[in-house]
Formats: sequence, C-alpha cells, structure tokens
Amino acid sequence: MNLEVRKIDTGIDFIQPEFLNIIFFQQKNLVVFPYVDLKHLHGLENFTVGYNVIDLESTALYNIKEIIEFEANNCYSQNKTLFFIYSLDKPKVQDIMGIEGIRCVLNTNDDMKTLANGNKEFVFYNKKKNTFTNYHTPPDGLAFERHLIATSESETILYEKIQKIKIIATKIFTEINNHPDSYESNISQILDEYDLAYWEKILDFTRSYFQIEIPVKNLARSKPVIKKDSSSVPNEQQTDILREFKFIKSLNRPIANEFIKLLHVYRSQKVNPSNLDLKQLYHPQRLYVYLRTHHWKKQIDPNFFYQLSQMKLTGYALTERDLEDLAILFKKFGVKMDNVPSSVPDKTVPIKHSNPVPKSTSSVHRSSPKKSIDSIPKARDFNNYKRFVLRRLQDIEALINKKST
Repeated sequence: MNLEVRKIDTGIDFIQPEFLNIIFFQQKNLVVFPYVDLKHLHGLENFTVGYNVIDLESTALYNIKEIIEFEANNCYSQNKTLFFIYSLDKPKVQDIMGIEGIRCVLNTNDDMKTLANGNKEFVFYNKKKNTFTNYHTPPDGLAFERHLIATSESETILYEKIQKIKIIATKIFTEINNHPDSYESNISQILDEYDLAYWEKILDFTRSYFQIEIPVKNLARSKPVIKKDSSSVPNEQQTDILREFKFIKSLNRPIANEFIKLLHVYRSQKVNPSNLDLKQLYHPQRLYVYLRTHHWKKQIDPNFFYQLSQMKLTGYALTERDLEDLAILFKKFGVKMDNVPSSVPDKTVPIKHSNPVPKSTSSVHRSSPKKSIDSIPKARDFNNYKRFVLRRLQDIEALINKKST
C-alpha cells in the first residue's frame, strides 16, 4: 500500500499511517474539512476496531447533541460507540466537541482553523491543503503504523491486523486485572510475537482504549529469554528455502495457486497439527518452510509434484506455456516429468456449423460431460471457461450425431 499522504479523493486514500495513529492508537477524534463524500470518509472505518459505528446526517436532525448523548449512554454492546457525523456547520461542531467522552469522525464544509487551537482530543485535517492543523508526529514515530499498512495486501487484511492488536490489548487488560502485582512478565509473553520496538505503541493503545494506567518499568528486560530450539532452521538454510518458495510463486500464477492449495491438503493429511504453530497452520510460506525442514528435508515428495501437475484443486486447464513453466519447476527440483502430459489439446477450435465426426468412441467417452465435471474452470477465468464451454458443445453435438447414424 502507498504510504504517501496525498489528496483525499477516495476511501483508500485515507489508509495512511497518520490516520491510523490518530484514530486507533491515540484514540483521538478527527475533524475533516471541507466536505468529503461519506463513502470516501468511511475509508477511516478501517481504524475504528473496538467500536460500533453509527452514521448521522446533521441537516436532518435539529437535536443532534441530545441524540449523540442518548446513543452513547444507551448502547448495550460490549463495544463502545463511534459516530461518523457529516454536513455539520461550525456551531454544531463546537456543540459536539463539548460532549464528554465522545468518539467521532466529523466532516464539515466550514473552516475549522480557529477551533483547533489548544484542543487535545480533536485533530483537525484540512483536506483541501492536505495538512493537519494541530497534529504532530509522535516522538516514537509512525514506524509501526507504516509497517502494518505496508505489509497488508488489502484493507481486509489491514483491518484484521488492527483487530489482532485490539485482542492483544484485551489480553493485557485482563492480565492486569487478574494479576495486579505480577503482570509484567506475563505482558511480555503476550507481546512476544511483536517486535520489541512496537511494544510501547500497543501499550499506549491499551491505556487509551481501556482508560487505565500501566506502570510497566523496564518492560524490555522482563521479556523472557527464549532458548533456541535445536530443530530451528539455520538462517542460511531458511534463506534458501524462502528463495525456493519465492521462485515457485513468481514462476506461474495458476501453478502457484495450485501449489499453495496442495500445501494445505498435504498438511491436513500428513502433518500432526499439534506440531505447528498458528502461523504455520495458515501461512503458506511458513508452512512450506516447516515441510522443507521436517517432511521434505532431502527433496519434495515427487508424488506431490505429480498431483500439482493434475491441477485438480483449482480445476485450471494447463496451456502449452504452463507446461513449459511446469517443466522448469520440475527440473529445478530434480523431478522427472513422468505421467505429466507433454502437450495440451487445441483449445481454440471454433464451433463448426457442420456436424463433426468423432474420431473414435473412446475419445467421445473421455470428453463426456460426466468425466469433465470436476475440471470445470471457474467463471472468472473467462478464457478457459469459454474454451471449456466450446469443447462441451462440440462433445454434445458429436454425441447427437453418433446416435443419429
């Protein structure tokens, strides 16, 4: 994801480290001016983990302050309420800013510079000038925010990562309540999966969201020393394995998709899940490293490559180019191309208006609909799906001609 702050024209443009820091980590309110379309403004909803979001259009409400106070105080959900309020004028913004404990994102077409001075709970963003009026980068920087955004392939993945931080914070909060005199070492264990440099940022969120004090001293020193497992992978070997995985993923997308699906099938059939951590269970790269260092130490099982060449899980029909890439893959891993088709049938034959004559009964049988049901391409793979339909039409026409003769 692009991390540069730029003109806000779409929802994705709000996916910036500054907004993640303001709304989620600092738990502050945001005022955006001048007007932003609501659907674009809701790009910020990615950072509202831990809240129930309510939309309010101020022009249709004469008593908006009373409505906000009622909704905030009568929510029966475990999560708090955060309001997206738009079409506000300056006096209404001032009224809302006076509501104690409110969490909100406001949008107005009025100039808000005069309201920003000295306000600590509301951060003002001038969309037109692409600048913050009263926000400064925190002393510890935005490294964690940038990391979360840069390593997320989509908004959904980013939201899940933020949600995971919220879960970690809840665990910390529970630990402090349950063990008020001895929670430091346990907090270190809870935070252990994150880089030490990001711990304080997560603790700051925990303090702000749950409104508690966490007087943790020398937290870094209390981090438990983890002994290196004798079975852990040496850095050099792991680097080679990661290069293998990267090579497979970059060689050919359809083959890579089948490969990843097949990894999980192999795991479910051959690997004791108790031997894997959560990331190895669901993260293809980590699973591959585990298999290469435990099940496939010398080489990958040749039968695995044979199953890969069948493309049964994705139902993708290999092209001549795909077969060439498959040969490259097999050669790299020292696998013979036995039982793998050396060519593919011509998939570009148009439908003929004359009645085609089947070459033989066996060929008609092999291409019958019953035999091919399991290999129907997905509709989103339009080219292969179209070829599949054309072949099926030819098969049906051939069968009709056969019965009529």
